[in-house]
Amino acid sequence: MLIEPLHLQFVRPGLRTRIDLFFAEKGQGFNAASYVRERLPSILRLDAMSDADLAACGLTRADILPFVFEDCFADPEGPKQRPMA
Repeated sequence: MLIEPLHLQFVRPGLRTRIDLFFAEKGQGFNAASYVRERLPSILRLDAMSDADLAACGLTRADILPFVFEDCFADPEGPKQRPMA
């Protein structure tokens, strides 16, 4: 029997709440766990950056989740142009 290694990632309670609210606001009616699990490393990496580092990438802290999941949801304003970091 193959046993896969266990990888734990701890998400700060405030970040978990922001992720949950992001999907609740989208009103998708599906379990977003697979989306979050797949992209959690990117979310954590961006969330660990300073506000100045995020600004250098053309992001604010509030932009992290929409940026990470931008290919999952149609934006009525069209794709956002981000400067190359």
